[in-house]
Amino acid sequence: MADYQAIVIGSGAGGLSAALALSRSGSSVLLLEAMPSFGGYLNPFQRRSYTFDTGLHYLGELGQGERFRSVLDTLGISDTVNFIELDPDGFDRYLFPGYEFRFPKGKERFRERLIRDFPKEERGIRKFFDVFEKILKSMKDASATLEGGLFSMLGFLLKHPSMMKYSRIPYQKLLDAVTSDRRLQAVLSAHCGTYGLAPARASVIIALSVWSHYLSGAYYPQGGSGAFRDAFLDALKSSGAEMKSSSRVVRIGKRRDEFQVETEAGATYTARVVISDVDPVLTLGRLADHQIVPSKVQNKVRRLRPSVGAFYAFIGTDLDLPSVGITDANIHHYDDFDLNRVYSTMHTSMLPETVPGYLITSPSVKDPNGGHAPRHHHTAELITFVDYRHFEQWADSRSMKRGEEYERFKEQIGQRLVKAAERYIPGLSDHITYGEYATPLSNEYWVNAVKGGCYGPEQTPDQVGPGRFSSFTAGIEGLFLAGAGTIGGGIMPCILSGVLAGGKAARFLGLKP
Repeated sequence: MADYQAIVIGSGAGGLSAALALSRSGSSVLLLEAMPSFGGYLNPFQRRSYTFDTGLHYLGELGQGERFRSVLDTLGISDTVNFIELDPDGFDRYLFPGYEFRFPKGKERFRERLIRDFPKEERGIRKFFDVFEKILKSMKDASATLEGGLFSMLGFLLKHPSMMKYSRIPYQKLLDAVTSDRRLQAVLSAHCGTYGLAPARASVIIALSVWSHYLSGAYYPQGGSGAFRDAFLDALKSSGAEMKSSSRVVRIGKRRDEFQVETEAGATYTARVVISDVDPVLTLGRLADHQIVPSKVQNKVRRLRPSVGAFYAFIGTDLDLPSVGITDANIHHYDDFDLNRVYSTMHTSMLPETVPGYLITSPSVKDPNGGHAPRHHHTAELITFVDYRHFEQWADSRSMKRGEEYERFKEQIGQRLVKAAERYIPGLSDHITYGEYATPLSNEYWVNAVKGGCYGPEQTPDQVGPGRFSSFTAGIEGLFLAGAGTIGGGIMPCILSGVLAGGKAARFLGLKP
């Protein structure tokens, strides 16, 4: 008899929600996490008196009756976390040379603000929103279709021709179809940092999904990502789930109807079902016994390309950030209106002398009473994208022991990023009371991200929908997948993936989700 009905591997957003969904359905659950702390990108870290988030900067669709709120309702945690609504008049600030656009709450407000700034492009703007509406309507039917096989997919495409037209093309082609104004195109793609791809490469579906996620406003969890993570952990404890940290899984085997999951420490656990929140490239390419993975799936895994890596500066400062103009809005800075050029510069094998695009966000300004910083101090998080190739020579070195050359290189990039951010935070370099930098190798180590990719497989047209593992299965009976390799990267898609994968696993076990 198996030790557990279900084992969940990895405690990122997808793993936490999968374990909670299964546990609430009555399943006995073991959650295994490789690192000492649970949460993946939801896991904050503390340095001195500062607390930093690692992957959660804002969330959408959290109003009453909205999709993400409903997902949290399903998990039973919507009332255990308080969410602070960010400035509805502009929770994202998109900064270009000589021009700023503030992304507001509300579709009508967004559209009218675009028309106000680009009156000659009104026809194109309305066309953009027309396509937007058709795609969103189509996506409501998409999840059931992905699970229904070839004939279901064909029926779906016949019913929704807009998906047939736009699902396999890059976002840039949609932009070109609605306007030739490069400034308007820049605004309509300025949220691209949320999925880490230039418009020339990003999926239309992902780009519009992100717009949709934030159209009804943006929120930040009171107490930061740690409070959000702890809501999951408390609910898991209450539901009777067993959780083990520092338990890195090294093998997933299967004998008849029972899985064997082995850890690096030599422990073996058995279960009827397994849900892996680990990237599909690692789950199916390294952890699962080769003979149980269908050859078609092996080929798909080999073709998957990871998303871009990021460089982070985690800053504690004695500056009064609100007094210099930092609000609860995220600042997205671009040196050029041509975002394809900006991303090309960031992805080059030659490190640019300046930082052409970056994000500034301050958890302590968003959540003044959340304990992010000591009194009269603040935290700021600066993020830019960098090519993994810059760091690959240190990939086999141990974390924290990569040597002086690595530390000098990291310091060089960090200082450039801080210097760039002084455009919005004057004097920051002279007022850093704590600073720490993280590279794509940090993501690779702490959250098992393939080549440090922030968003799982990159979200290009060929790697969205059927190009991912969006059915939450991989041809191995009883093995289910959650996380960024399924629906897409980001906190909400990963949590939703865990709920859906958990529901499939519960039905497999004969339980009611």
